[in-house]
Amino acid sequence: MAKPKTASWSKLYISVGDGATPTEAFVRQCGLTSKGISFTSDVADVAVPDCDNPDEPAWSERTVSTKSATVSGDGVLATDHREDWDLWFQSGVANNCRIEIDIPLADGGGYYVGRFLLTTFTINGNQDAAKLTIEVEMQSDGPVTWTDAVALAA
Repeated sequence: MAKPKTASWSKLYISVGDGATPTEAFVRQCGLTSKGISFTSDVADVAVPDCDNPDEPAWSERTVSTKSATVSGDGVLATDHREDWDLWFQSGVANNCRIEIDIPLADGGGYYVGRFLLTTFTINGNQDAAKLTIEVEMQSDGPVTWTDAVALAA
């Protein structure tokens, strides 16, 4: 078996848009030592009976009804970003975010982009950790699309 290509965890970036037009700048969020993006689908279930044997249990058939993405991260609080996180949470509005996999296109690089609501914003501190920590979670508000790394260079 051939060894798979891998990438360092540090090649995953979460960037939040500044809302500027016509060209929006994305600011990479510093201090997050754990970060990720996950995709989920909700399904609609339909029981489909066997017309030749109606007394037999029906089989469930499913159709994807909705899709969603969640971005999460935690780590140390970069104090210069605290106000940005707080203002975003307090606003209750969606911001554009970009989740970048910073590796060459041949290895799967590129980024996801979409509008997200900041649904969790937590600041913690404890004596053992010695530093303030942050936890954030963002839920998609509409489609999330992928752009290949080759478009980054264009």
